[in-house]
Amino acid sequence: MSTTATQARQAMRSRIEGGSIVDRLSNPVPFRWQNEASDSFGNASLPDEPSPFVYCEFLVEQSTIAGFGGGRGSNLYRNFARLVAYVLVPKNSGMDEAESIAEQIAALFRSYRDATISCFEATVYPGGDGATLKPAGLSSPVGAYFYASVEVSLFFDQIG
Repeated sequence: MSTTATQARQAMRSRIEGGSIVDRLSNPVPFRWQNEASDSFGNASLPDEPSPFVYCEFLVEQSTIAGFGGGRGSNLYRNFARLVAYVLVPKNSGMDEAESIAEQIAALFRSYRDATISCFEATVYPGGDGATLKPAGLSSPVGAYFYASVEVSLFFDQIG
């Protein structure tokens, strides 16, 4: 099966947003994506009172040829990619809060494979002060937040 970068990103997004990620009070956590103004709940700006959210980036790296299948237009290319999710929680809510949300996301992708993508690993990284991050696409400062991050390594195949 041939998969485009758009299809792979959409598959990752569908999985993460359908995963029922919650904060320590069991409130659903909204997701924000690169180059989109609104979060997964339709909110364009960050709330006045800081609350947990996740900012996601889907990054595709250089592909490599994985198999020859009859010449031009029939070869198999393996595309490597990463999903990076920054979990932001209000300052003073603790590193445990950020890591708990990050672990829920990582668990969705550990040993995950479907018809579109194959995930190799999902790693949670403790973070720090949100002011050190300046993710593209956010319209408000994140200085009132603490963060942890999740990185998921994956590949998808394309015929061409």
